[in-house]
Amino acid sequence: MSKSLSNHACKEKWFEDNCPICHEDIFTSSTPVKALPCGHLMHSPCFQDYTCNQYICPICSKSLGDMKVYFKMLDALLAEERMPEEYASRTQAILCNDCEKKGAARFHWLHHKCPNCGSYNTRLL
Repeated sequence: MSKSLSNHACKEKWFEDNCPICHEDIFTSSTPVKALPCGHLMHSPCFQDYTCNQYICPICSKSLGDMKVYFKMLDALLAEERMPEEYASRTQAILCNDCEKKGAARFHWLHHKCPNCGSYNTRLL
């Protein structure tokens, strides 16, 4: 375990699992391990490759880091976009993967902002 993990909370049998990317046993592996903010583990090289294209945990779907800059970029993008009149007042029921709360988001084909925490890491219900 990394010494930089300052607020570590021991979890029983934490290392008795497979890496969600390569499926190799984490406990017997000699490859360095990365602890994700959600508490799941992944090999460091697997994390490097995975985060080139993804920003959510492959197990629980929580964001892998501080996404505020990315979410502000989406806010700006969506502010410039006009929805067709028939969709302008519609909402969609969502579940936020980050705060785990349900809510209603303005209709969009791709992006749905959580009304509770501001995350775009959501799924439609």
